[in-house]
Amino acid sequence: MLKFAELREKLDPGFKQVKKFKAGKKKNEVIIAKKSNKFAVYIKGELLDNNFRSQKDAEKAANDFIKLMGEDTEWS
Repeated sequence: MLKFAELREKLDPGFKQVKKFKAGKKKNEVIIAKKSNKFAVYIKGELLDNNFRSQKDAEKAANDFIKLMGEDTEWS
C-alpha cells in the first residue's frame, strides 16, 4: 500500500524526471522534469512551475525560489 508521502512525490502525467539534486543549506530535494519542450520544477514534492523553456532556466528558478523563501521555512 502506498503512503501519502509517496503519492505526493509522483510527477504530473506525461512528465519524465530529467535531474534530481539537493539545494540550499537544508538540502531541499529538487526535481527537474520534462514534457515535450517544457520543463517543470518540483521542490520537496510540490510543483513550483511547469512552464520553463530550458533545464537551465528551471534550475535557476528553483535555486532563486529557495533563496527567496529562506532556509528556515518549513514547506512540508
